Amino acid sequence: MDAAIIEDYAQKLRAAGAGASLVLLTRGGHEISARDVRTARDLVHLVQDGGETVLLRSEIIGIRLHGAGGVASRMGF
Repeated sequence: MDAAIIEDYAQKLRAAGAGASLVLLTRGGHEISARDVRTARDLVHLVQDGGETVLLRSEIIGIRLHGAGGVASRMGF
């Protein structure tokens, strides 16, 4: 997925405030929830309640924002 799309959703997540989360969908069929997201080169750092996960940006095929205003999603980039 393009880094600009991930960063756009990360900004929306920060603006959504407490209780919001991002769910990233991977090529392997996993859904990984995060409270904060940062991109660095080809890596995506996900901050979760219990720690941090690092993924290759190329492994992310979809992103979904869960917040107080509903759900926004993007697939297939």
